[in-house]
Amino acid sequence: MSGDLLNLQTGLIYGPINSRRLGSSLGINLLPTTYKACPFNCAYCQYGFTSAKGYTTQSDGSDMPDIESVTATLDEALEEYPSVAYITFSGNGEPTLHPEFGRTVDEVKKSRDKLAPEAKVAILCNSSLVFKDEVREALARLDVRIMKLDAGDEGTFRRFSRPHKNVKFEAVVAGLKRLDDIIIQALFAGGEAGNYNDFSIEKWIEKIGEIRPNECHIYSIDRPSADGKLTLIDRAGLLKIKEKAEKQVGVTVKVY
Repeated sequence: MSGDLLNLQTGLIYGPINSRRLGSSLGINLLPTTYKACPFNCAYCQYGFTSAKGYTTQSDGSDMPDIESVTATLDEALEEYPSVAYITFSGNGEPTLHPEFGRTVDEVKKSRDKLAPEAKVAILCNSSLVFKDEVREALARLDVRIMKLDAGDEGTFRRFSRPHKNVKFEAVVAGLKRLDDIIIQALFAGGEAGNYNDFSIEKWIEKIGEIRPNECHIYSIDRPSADGKLTLIDRAGLLKIKEKAEKQVGVTVKVY
């Protein structure tokens, strides 16, 4: 584990960055630049804990970029970096909080088609709002959906992901089941607030069997976390999860 908590993105478009999973990727930050906006308050978040101001399941978008700003800034970036492999919604929290996320997806795809037709439009999503029909409909129009699920039971979900009261665990799972062609990503960490224990791992594997994603990506913390007391799970520990999950539910699991 190295470094400090991450600083928030200060702009709308950032990168290209060399992602472990996606290669060369331009990031899109649809969220405020002065605070994290997220329906989760994850113990492991590399941006630190979510403040009261940003801890929500809906926003009026008043301090988020409008669609015209997104496309104009993205067009400039794609003119400079036309060979990026991915254009990825991520940023300072949960991108689906943007009230015009669906329209933004459509306009970003138009920019991609015009300036970087080989690139795929992706999202790193924590799945917190996947219970909403309009969010799922927008997600379905993306090329790649990397969806978070760190817990397989209510107790671990509340302890580790620390969702807003309006986010219900079973609603998240039900929403994920209704999305096709998804990748589930999960972070495993030890410690009192962590999810690396036999019960939590077994329940997570059961939910993966229900959701049936294309594959899973699992990893552990690699820098200080919001909680500060979580512990790193080494590669051998992650490989045990991979082997158990693949044997029990037959879903490919990749360790990062």
